Amino acid sequence: MLRIAELVVVASAFLCVLAHAQPATEPPQVALCMIGDSITWAGDGDYWRLYLLEHLPNLAFVGTHSAALGYSYAGEGGNGTAAVLARMADIPDCPYYHLLIGTNDGRSPDPVKQDEMARACADRIVKIVQGLLAKPSVQRVFLGSILPCQTDDPNRDVTNSRVNAILRPQIGTLFPDGKVVWIEYEQPIRAIENWGPMILLHPTRPGYQVVAKITADAIRKELRLPEQIVTPVVPPGVGVRVVNLWAEETTTQPIIAGWYTMSFDVKTVGPNGGSILLTGAGEGAKQAHLKFDLPADAADKRVTWNLMTGYAGYGYTTGPLTMAQTDCTLDRILLEKKRPSGLASVYGTGSFLDTTSPIKPGELVERP
Repeated sequence: MLRIAELVVVASAFLCVLAHAQPATEPPQVALCMIGDSITWAGDGDYWRLYLLEHLPNLAFVGTHSAALGYSYAGEGGNGTAAVLARMADIPDCPYYHLLIGTNDGRSPDPVKQDEMARACADRIVKIVQGLLAKPSVQRVFLGSILPCQTDDPNRDVTNSRVNAILRPQIGTLFPDGKVVWIEYEQPIRAIENWGPMILLHPTRPGYQVVAKITADAIRKELRLPEQIVTPVVPPGVGVRVVNLWAEETTTQPIIAGWYTMSFDVKTVGPNGGSILLTGAGEGAKQAHLKFDLPADAADKRVTWNLMTGYAGYGYTTGPLTMAQTDCTLDRILLEKKRPSGLASVYGTGSFLDTTSPIKPGELVERP
């Protein structure tokens, strides 16, 4: 069974090979791991990646999570800088990182406390960047200024802006080798008339379009990418690495909040249909109960179920999932991160290369 740390090793080993092997696509993909809090993935957060692909179709998203549209990432809702530091070992090795974090680190109306909080947040952001720079394959870390935000508590926006003011002038001094690239979101967004309703705490889709354009321009400039980039051509025989998170009656590891696809063969089902119930960790309203009903004619078919666990801390607690089968029996169960196609991969166990299923833009392609 593969644990989170083992999954990271698998992904990291592949990316190390990728950096030195013949590219799997033409033009070659640019592997990007996006790290952060709910701004990176919750609500309409996955549209950030969709809009990035419109500007940079050669991007391939890397991460241990999957969001609504099926793009991989490494953000977790509710994370502050301390939480990201605590899970640094689970963030896979990648040539390029995008980091946007800090809005959940606290705020205060008191100027003295505000400055203390902002400086502590900035210090932890620097430590995160240093941790990313220690990854074996890293070439650049794109560090984003915290977005401005319109909320019921204006102190959040003021404190976040103070964090940016601390970090902005220091990047070149702290990281003189040029591997850390500051992406300025705050100033151009504030320059937009009536920006608040478009950004809020989590950007709306039009807000993510603005953010994505800023991100893409910074990546294009730093990596000297051409203005016109075609969608990479995927040759026959290549594939996408899939990890089956299921074994027998439970998951092989704690399941992070996000979007997943489960597929399985239905061996038998009762005359009135059957059902399966996934139960997660937690108590009361935070314990996941995910139910899927099977019709009576599902026997001898392969069935696909796209599911969302619920948001961490609200309707879901990170942990293993167990299954109860009622009036049905299943075989060859595959639980995987949702893919951009929304379709299930071919069945496999552990970590395997799927060279059969459709490959969509934004998926990292690997040669056998």
